[in-house]
Amino acid sequence: MSGLRIIGGTFGGRKLLAPSGLDTRPLPDRIKQSLFDWLGQDLSGLRVADICAGSGGFGLEAFSRGAAEVHLVEAGSHALPALGTNLRAIGSPSAVHLHPHPFQNVLPHLHRLDLVFADPPFPWFADEPATLSELLTMAAASLHDDGELVLRGERGQQLPSLPNTLRLSETREYGRSWVGRYVRIATV
Repeated sequence: MSGLRIIGGTFGGRKLLAPSGLDTRPLPDRIKQSLFDWLGQDLSGLRVADICAGSGGFGLEAFSRGAAEVHLVEAGSHALPALGTNLRAIGSPSAVHLHPHPFQNVLPHLHRLDLVFADPPFPWFADEPATLSELLTMAAASLHDDGELVLRGERGQQLPSLPNTLRLSETREYGRSWVGRYVRIATV
């Protein structure tokens, strides 16, 4: 995919490398711009995780816009070379952590995140609903009270039941995909 880049913030305009092959769907710039219009342009001080990070486009954009800490979680060996190149392109900052492991190995160790962005493979919705359910549960547990999960899915595919700690705030559609914004509900 050509034209993949960081849109705003400190590293605005920096080109990003997309993973080779068809196993990863990099987040198109137009969707990324819309997401940051929705989430806010300034993420100063936020702790963010980008799950199924692929190129790292969302997480690196968040860092460029002021996030204090970013965790890039990507288990796909096909994506790691591009992700590493993109991280080095912004100077491999110590506040951006690359986790080359499945989310199941990483999310239990992340706590009190402000924002989790997850862009799982679209086939998970139909073929691996248990994996998707596990992602939702673990992401919710890693958020602080009132933290948010932003999830990208494909039109026509439904989520498994939400954990009782998440509430859908809003959904938007972008071409063949949708993005849902979920708020963590404080438990008593």
